[in-house]
Amino acid sequence: MKSSANPGGRPVNDPHLNALKARIADTSVLFGARRRKRAATRLAALGSPASMAMLAEAFTATADQQVADIAAHALEAVQDQKLIDAVAEVVFSTGDERLAAMITRDGGNASDPGRQAMSLFLAGDFERYAELDFDGSLLRAVRAEAGEKLRRRLADKARAAGRVEWVRVVAGGRRESMSAAEWESAAGILEGAKRWEELWRLALEAPAIWAARMLRAVGNGGWRPTGDSDRAGLTELVQRASAACAAKVPATTVFGGSEAQVIRAGTQIHSLAVSPDSTLLFSGGYLSDLRSWEVHSGDPVGVLPGGKDVLTMTTTPDGKMLITGDKGGRVKLWRLPSGTMVDSYVQPGARRLLALALPPAGDLLATGGYGKRVQLWHLSSGTLARAVTLEADRVWVPCLATSRDGKMLISGGQSGRVRLWHLPTGAPIGDLMGHSDHVSCLAITPDGALLASGSYDNSIRLWHLPSGSPAGVLSGHTGSILSLAITPDGKLLVSAGKDRVVRMWHLPSGAPAGELRGHQGQIECLAVSPDGLLLASGAVSGEMRWWRRRLSKIETLVNTPVGQLTPAHVRKTEVSSKRFSADERAWLDLVAALVRWRHRHDVELVDPSRGAPEARDIELIDDASALRPEEKTLRQDQPRKKRNSKRGRKGR
Repeated sequence: MKSSANPGGRPVNDPHLNALKARIADTSVLFGARRRKRAATRLAALGSPASMAMLAEAFTATADQQVADIAAHALEAVQDQKLIDAVAEVVFSTGDERLAAMITRDGGNASDPGRQAMSLFLAGDFERYAELDFDGSLLRAVRAEAGEKLRRRLADKARAAGRVEWVRVVAGGRRESMSAAEWESAAGILEGAKRWEELWRLALEAPAIWAARMLRAVGNGGWRPTGDSDRAGLTELVQRASAACAAKVPATTVFGGSEAQVIRAGTQIHSLAVSPDSTLLFSGGYLSDLRSWEVHSGDPVGVLPGGKDVLTMTTTPDGKMLITGDKGGRVKLWRLPSGTMVDSYVQPGARRLLALALPPAGDLLATGGYGKRVQLWHLSSGTLARAVTLEADRVWVPCLATSRDGKMLISGGQSGRVRLWHLPTGAPIGDLMGHSDHVSCLAITPDGALLASGSYDNSIRLWHLPSGSPAGVLSGHTGSILSLAITPDGKLLVSAGKDRVVRMWHLPSGAPAGELRGHQGQIECLAVSPDGLLLASGAVSGEMRWWRRRLSKIETLVNTPVGQLTPAHVRKTEVSSKRFSADERAWLDLVAALVRWRHRHDVELVDPSRGAPEARDIELIDDASALRPEEKTLRQDQPRKKRNSKRGRKGR
């Protein structure tokens, strides 16, 4: 089921529309088909922007042909500008080419030029697109705010059509934000068009993992630069790229590469937290003491006096405070690393505290538990002051999360809804509908773009933020999901619950990444250390299992655009190169050669404070055949200056 959305892309808090949305996703055997058909017919008859947006969402996701036909008939007849704009927002969230074709047929246009350019491009109307977006700025702006799904659809469309101007759109922006699909499409388009010089220039900006492919293509294409030094440099880079392509791509392993460390911690474990410096882990639970453990060894550090029956906990971003919630509905603050209690407060109306959420910046703490209210507190200098009370659910609020910018609070509850609230006011934004049972846990990726929700219905749902549009459903657990965690790099989601299995999922795709077994009781909580090396799982059986993984020292290096790297980055990694495998060494050699080539004249950009080249320091030409030979290059736009210091010469 999809979230209800208005033309602005935010969820709609309309009970009638949400009820229709629930019916259009009804999968029951007896009456599901009838309810879906009636709901789709009703949405089409309403003819409002919100109802047409819902119908468009249903059209992109439904497996019911009757619903698809009703939606298509209504959407193809859309002429009102407000309705076109509402559907355009669904195109923006889904990247659906069929919807784009519907709203651009017969000369139709979204009122926003960016949405119009996006729709024309997806619909394959490149003639109208080129007239509207002659310099690619509109599509570049859309791409900058788009989710992974739309960006992939644009990349796939561009590659299928061989649109070289799209390469200028993505490569002319901030290349560090380019996705794997975009790098792959850019390489494929230029290779297919035999634009060897542009491919060569782009390879000098790309991450090594994509530069290797581009350089091999340039070498196989037979193109050579005009200067002797350029030809020698290309030959060296092609050789190193060939060696790297023959080697395994270095990557961080998933958790569980070796046997888990088993730690007996108490009667039951319901909550875990790791200090921001990744040195201490805290555990608590019903009838258990609040304890601290040394992360490196697993040795106990001590018991925090007064920390009985802790059901939820978190640490402040600065690492100076641990905040806990217990079965008595009490919030307690502990000073770290001493473990002394600073203060405690009782949550009004909560018998047990089950959830705490604290934005990465700011002083607003959210608490929830058994009881329908979520309490917002001002947290400052070790004291709490009640700010706002929210009526979040009918029975309980077992999970809370805050967006990375601190402007949104997310709550789950007994109703099966994921609710969104504005911070700091507490004003409701809307509901995300999809789960058929209690929403028990939430997690947000470090970039704030993806929300994961786990439920008693045994499923995990992914949602794009801030729009709330669905991003996928993950299935595999055979029992209620009770805890979620995401690694600091945002690449791995971890889930666990009643089936006693820890499952891992790749993000943002949601593809399974493996499972970890061994717990004898249901798993209540998970925690990942901020350095990404440790995953801790706690169970009602009173044991913790600590799973570790190996971080590749050059994974980040090969996935970072070469234009952002300096010789210092390479030297820092080479310090550990004696322990590298042959495959890792081959990739490090390629990165080092690329960085040396970019810095061969020991130059830097005028503004060294950025630490990376200006995003638009190269530009791809549109039609090489129309230019003079001397113009058939990637133009270097930004002025450069030489570093004449001894330190600069030494770093070459």
